[in-house]
Amino acid sequence: MLKLKICLLLLIFPIAFAFAQSNQATIKGSVYGKNQKTLVFANIFIEELQKGAISDKDGEFEITNIPYGDFTVTASMVGHITISKQITVSDNKVIHIDFVCPENNTQLREVVVTAEKYENSLQKVSVAMTALGAEMIEQQKVVQIGDLLMSSPNFMAMSAGSPTLNTIASRGILTFSTDPALGVYIDGVPMFAGYGSSLQLMDIERVEILRGPQSTLYGRNALGGIVQVITKKPTNHTRGFVEVSLGNYNHQRYGTGISGALIKDKLYAGFNGLYDSHKGYFINEFTGKDFDFPKSYNGNLYLKYLASDKLRFTLNAKAERNDIQGTFPYAMNFETALANPRTVNQNGTNIEVRDLFNTSFTANYRASKYKLSSITGYTYRQQLYEDYDQDFTPFDLIIYESKAQDQKTITQEFKIVTDQGEKWQFTGGLFGYYDRFKSPNTSRFNADYAMFDPNAPYASILVSTASLFGLAVYGNIVYNLSDKWKLSAGLRYDIEDRDMITYSEFEKEPNPVQVSEETKINGSNNAFSPKLNLSFSPNDDLMFYAGYARGFRQGGFNLYTTDSNHFTYDPEYTDNFELGVKSEWLNHKLRANLALFHINWNNQQQSINYPNLYIDNVGEMSSKGIELELTALPFKGLEVSYNFGYTDAEYQTLILPDTNGIEQNYEGNKQVFTPNFNSSLSLTYNQKLGNNLELYVLPQWKLLGKQYFNYYNDLEQDPFSLFNLNIGVTYKNYEISLWGKNLADTKYLSFAYATATADQAPVLYGDSPRTIGITLKAKFNGLHND
Repeated sequence: MLKLKICLLLLIFPIAFAFAQSNQATIKGSVYGKNQKTLVFANIFIEELQKGAISDKDGEFEITNIPYGDFTVTASMVGHITISKQITVSDNKVIHIDFVCPENNTQLREVVVTAEKYENSLQKVSVAMTALGAEMIEQQKVVQIGDLLMSSPNFMAMSAGSPTLNTIASRGILTFSTDPALGVYIDGVPMFAGYGSSLQLMDIERVEILRGPQSTLYGRNALGGIVQVITKKPTNHTRGFVEVSLGNYNHQRYGTGISGALIKDKLYAGFNGLYDSHKGYFINEFTGKDFDFPKSYNGNLYLKYLASDKLRFTLNAKAERNDIQGTFPYAMNFETALANPRTVNQNGTNIEVRDLFNTSFTANYRASKYKLSSITGYTYRQQLYEDYDQDFTPFDLIIYESKAQDQKTITQEFKIVTDQGEKWQFTGGLFGYYDRFKSPNTSRFNADYAMFDPNAPYASILVSTASLFGLAVYGNIVYNLSDKWKLSAGLRYDIEDRDMITYSEFEKEPNPVQVSEETKINGSNNAFSPKLNLSFSPNDDLMFYAGYARGFRQGGFNLYTTDSNHFTYDPEYTDNFELGVKSEWLNHKLRANLALFHINWNNQQQSINYPNLYIDNVGEMSSKGIELELTALPFKGLEVSYNFGYTDAEYQTLILPDTNGIEQNYEGNKQVFTPNFNSSLSLTYNQKLGNNLELYVLPQWKLLGKQYFNYYNDLEQDPFSLFNLNIGVTYKNYEISLWGKNLADTKYLSFAYATATADQAPVLYGDSPRTIGITLKAKFNGLHND
């Protein structure tokens, strides 16, 4: 009898266990904030079961193995109101719950970033960085990369004279070549060329600015930091917008977009388009008419497919066409620019046309304790120049042309990111790329040039084609020494092979064209980029860190010279030492971050001559400074943000030719395009005026200290301020705003040929005049697509 009972128990137990297991459900959903913006790192918790989940980068969450019964599910996040919902589980189906958590204006919102190639809180990342969210980007009218000027301490971004090219610098690290020293990533794909990283911004989720070398995780062109641009992603909620902006200088900007689910929880799509133009910042004295008339056309297509709960694919394609008359409106020198600001005097029309296509295909697989990712990128750029006046005078001297500059870049990254375990977390990957750039360049020495060369008129043509192939492997481990101490160590190894074919032509009518023999050049580089970081967090709102990182930028070819002594240049390196603290105070009403840095820059690459524009390794420099970021909520509805930066960047070695062509060491000279101090203050005030009616006011002040614009340090810009203002009213899904940029109409240098002396350096002066305008915007936020 006892044996029978034991047998029955053994039989009943697995049946009961299986039945209990089958009586379990799954809760899935998304967490949203203002304007249906997904919230990342929101905490979803079931009190009765003491179990929960964290929303992922798409704001989505999942809690499994929920037994039958009644439960309270709560969604919470710093800076947002906690929301609770009651659910009843009566079968084993999937239960969908979405949370909308309004902002809590008495606490600063948590900022989630992907600086370390996985999602983490800004205050938990032991890197000096700034993140701009979607709302801030819209309200500050950040519509292009140049608008990011002083968005982060010691961060410079200014137009070089065209919508297609910006000069970007951080902590004194920059270059005037088209191969950037600060990397720009668009949705995880690196832009290899400076002419490929300057684009219009619309429907952007977030911009991250990382200061200091980031070569360990990001590799080439992260010598001084990186800028990450992340596009808004479609969700189950349908949303759309239409925007019209009009202003002085015949400014026109029209944008529209829509996104949502084509198949709920399975297939999503988003699209937006943009047109932007203005006219007449500069007058051409030679013709008596407006000189500049840039037009930009931009489009973005985003597709996301959830193959399963663990596997998802995304396709993101961006296209931009820039049709520019009057590109690069330079004056002959600073003296000429001061005498006639915002005036050029030349016979060329300076036509530039750029077609830029950037696409990425991403596959993400989520396993139980790690994530696998594959990111495939393709960038295509074609650029044309016609009737470009290279002498900047009304005389018919030198005209530059380039009929079809053509660049194709393919990148591939495989990445693994483990979950944060009790002791450690690992991020690693493989990265490869292929880049091909063809550059035909024609300089026409016309009739008036005969006063310098009796052989004129004639044309000198240089055609260069460069191909690059590179591979890299990287890894970074974060190890928890205790619940308060963390040690992070990373290493990257890069290799690159390259080759270039170049030849020249000489045209002199009626003689036959003379063609030189092809010159073939090969080169290669390899480098290790280490990183070490130690952090201490005595509590959740305070973190101290100390770190070392090495930056690396590969050598390369000079595509614009026939001088065989300068066909190539060598790699350069930076060593960055940093101390920092990140903190929040007063129940998350005050955020204060501080960083101290010292950088040694060795074997520096710079464009060494004008007008031949070749790159050489010219010197060694040290840069040290301090950075402070403050964000506060002094009272309900008002947010105050303040940035301060100080940089002392000085050359230990700087080899340049003097006015007699003899090379000299300009030791002790200061770095160019680097204010000795910079400061930025912005206020954001929101006030409800009634039911569904809200006012916002956003004044912004930026102060830049003394800076030099050439390496000889005889061309300097005195300190100056910029004042911007945006005032808007929102009613339900409609918004109207009045805005102004550079309201004091301050004239300042934004670009110069840095390797020429002040009397010979062409300059860009006053290219950002006072602009005022009005913006009308209508938004559509649909219901959940059932």
